[in-house]
Amino acid sequence: MSEKEAKFPRRSLVGGLAAVGVLGALVALRRKVVNRLANWTQKESFAATPPLVPHDAETDATKIFVAQGGEPAANIDEVLKKLGGVEAVVGKRDLVIIKVSAQWWNQGMTNVAAVKRTIEHILDRPGFEGEVVVFENTHFIKDGSGLSRAWLAESERNVDVEGWKGLGDLMPHFEAKPVSFVGLIDGGESMLADDDWHDPERRYGIYGGDGKGPIEPGEDRDGYFWDRDDVFALERSWFDEARTPLTWPRFTSPHSGLVIDLRDGVFERKDGKLASVDRRLTWINMTTCNEHGATGLTAACKSTMGVVDMSAGVMGTHPIAQDYRAVHYFGMGAPGALWRMAGPLAHFASEVRAPDLILTVAEWVAFTPKQDAAEDIRHAEAAAMQKKTVVAGTDPVAIDTWICRNLMKDVPSRHHRERLDMDNEDAMVVKFLRYYREVRGRGTLDEKLIDVA
Repeated sequence: MSEKEAKFPRRSLVGGLAAVGVLGALVALRRKVVNRLANWTQKESFAATPPLVPHDAETDATKIFVAQGGEPAANIDEVLKKLGGVEAVVGKRDLVIIKVSAQWWNQGMTNVAAVKRTIEHILDRPGFEGEVVVFENTHFIKDGSGLSRAWLAESERNVDVEGWKGLGDLMPHFEAKPVSFVGLIDGGESMLADDDWHDPERRYGIYGGDGKGPIEPGEDRDGYFWDRDDVFALERSWFDEARTPLTWPRFTSPHSGLVIDLRDGVFERKDGKLASVDRRLTWINMTTCNEHGATGLTAACKSTMGVVDMSAGVMGTHPIAQDYRAVHYFGMGAPGALWRMAGPLAHFASEVRAPDLILTVAEWVAFTPKQDAAEDIRHAEAAAMQKKTVVAGTDPVAIDTWICRNLMKDVPSRHHRERLDMDNEDAMVVKFLRYYREVRGRGTLDEKLIDVA
């Protein structure tokens, strides 16, 4: 081969790489132009209050169970008794998964005593031969683990077990029992990783995923599925639509080695493959109850934000994510429309799985005080109010409705009317719950149809 001939392939390679670089720049420029045009031509309907889907007195009647005034463990005892005991929900051989809220500490996390007591009820169920896996996606990583944030932070409130300091104390306590703990990790890293999230020393984790991306067909590993054929979409402007892929986790029980696919059930690894196991997967969702700046309330409906993959959209840096919006940012770009995240959350409940029981533990609630707290309201003392309440049921819209009308109506939040007032149709929580009900096709906002036991 002559020198001239030898140089040609190298020139072709350099030219090809340059072309790829130019193409990438053009794609990025196109995306920026489309985003700008979309922001200029956004449809009013995208940020407008959704109309209330009419209720049907027969099909929308629902029941919730409330315990108030006792200590957290006693309130769990009472509410489960009203339900008919934990055996009304949990079978003898069930693999029970309990989702807690652990991204924030103090009033931002699920009360520790309530979680402890719920696990005890399951283990004490007559004839119980199953196991319990407590899980949460805090969307943070610490030392390669998703058991971060409130699993590590010491809390001043919301523990209520003598000698304990936080959620992490659950782990050694149940070590000899069929109980294990899993911190889910998003599939993509995040451009928000450098934010200190009220933890400048990074003691409790760094925001973002493991960079492995979605689980591909036939791939046997834990992580997240991104179903890009089942995308929740809503037209936003003349030029674009908000789009979020359906995501759900697969994780392994540290106790038994059984594999939990939140959509498809329980499996075991056998001969290098995943084989279905005849075990019922029962999901108990133990939520917090706090004011939220984007949705009005974070309680029963919004808690699934700690189950989905938050890197599957812009803010996530994985290449596949760039044409999507992560669930939390589904309404991004429209002033006051972040509540639109109710849509993909409701879609998740319909297409993946909804909890078999919701326990909203409102021992402490967070609110925005008259004077701004230096800390996040989910752990600031000035933003905490004790309510000593547990609400149980299967209808998250009904639970959140009852909470807003009964527990949150007297919190001294300076944003109460625009966020939490159920009688103001422009309040964030009203928009959020109406849209969740619209997409889910169920959920009761009419207090007259909510039977409280």
